[in-house]
Amino acid sequence: MDVISLVVMLFVLFFLSNLGSFIFKKMHLPGMMGEIVFGIVAANLVIVSLGDWNLLAQIGIVVQTPISEGSEGYNVLMLFSELGIIFLLFTVGLETKISDLINVGKTATFAALLGIITPFILGLLLMYFMGGSLISALFIATIMITTSAGVAAHVMKHLNVSNTKEGKIIINAAVISEILALTILSVISGLAVGDTSPAGIAFTIVKALGFVAAALLMTLYVMPKVHDFINHNRRSDSPNWNILFIGIGACFALAILADVIGLSVIVGAYFAGMMFADYADEWKLIDEVEPLKEFFMTFFFISVGIRVIFADLMSWEILGFAVVLSLIAILGKYFACAVGAKLGNRSLDRESLNLIGWGMVPKAEVVIVIATIGVMSGALDPVVFSCVVIMAIAATTISHLMSEVGFHKKYGRGGYNPAGNDNQSQL
Repeated sequence: MDVISLVVMLFVLFFLSNLGSFIFKKMHLPGMMGEIVFGIVAANLVIVSLGDWNLLAQIGIVVQTPISEGSEGYNVLMLFSELGIIFLLFTVGLETKISDLINVGKTATFAALLGIITPFILGLLLMYFMGGSLISALFIATIMITTSAGVAAHVMKHLNVSNTKEGKIIINAAVISEILALTILSVISGLAVGDTSPAGIAFTIVKALGFVAAALLMTLYVMPKVHDFINHNRRSDSPNWNILFIGIGACFALAILADVIGLSVIVGAYFAGMMFADYADEWKLIDEVEPLKEFFMTFFFISVGIRVIFADLMSWEILGFAVVLSLIAILGKYFACAVGAKLGNRSLDRESLNLIGWGMVPKAEVVIVIATIGVMSGALDPVVFSCVVIMAIAATTISHLMSEVGFHKKYGRGGYNPAGNDNQSQL
């Protein structure tokens, strides 16, 4: 592939991705859903009257399948999307402060834990009855437990309800769910490419938990000294991108270390971000890394869409699996989180429990990342990947709509008004 062909391919994909994002944001839905949907359309729209004309074929993209290699353009796209995954998880880590996790309330903790245990068991049972392997069952179970903290926070902010008791519970519980999901993923990704004997499984768990523990200890005890050293030796007129280089260097270093010990690179990227989270605002790290993340994530989400092939879904068995997967992911999370919130705070009324349940349902970036890792490791079939993408779109859309209806009903279309709502009860 020559340079001009590469530039044309990237331009077309960049344009389609941003067009999809723009249209979906106008509908008050996450832009990433639009990017995925436009990728699906580009992959599956074939104009028969023009000799089976397809846009992806015109720009040099042939999607890799279990029985055929992808084109050079597809391989370049996947490299861009993998960089997007690393920057995404680094940014998510930058927004996750350990101090915030320590201070989360009992209600958020109970909602998160029950919202993890129940869907995880349901995911395992689903794959058991479908005859899936243990590794594929573990990937699906991990996918089931996630809540997109980014989408949840976006919805709460959009509806102006971030400071309500329900909004705070949702955001805190979503962050806990995301961290635990990534910790579980670190174990499962190691199992997918490592030894699955009892001794091998035990060693993988020890490696994963050791990596997470070491990262947390670094965050608590080493990073404050690094922060003081940098600030002491940094000139007052030093540009912020100097800190960006340090942050990205740490991100790549931990991603490499995670890969070397048999874990997923995104686990390393996430905990690298968490190390800098307490100082991200001071050093404007999020502002600096955001353009990089947005650029590469554009190609990640559209690459997700182009791997969803409608022809693979045109059977009652596959469609049935997609529907059951979606129902379990949506209703399992909804009921489990609502019950968990009630256990954490008996004073919550039915309306609040309903809001918390629906607010914990969205599944976006991290779900797609986990599914992508599952496919790349051979643990998940590409057809199952397509079902997971459909489930993520359905869960995010339904969560957004139900949350909007519920919060508007309780707080009005203007959102939370501190003067008019007594809503600061203990979380």
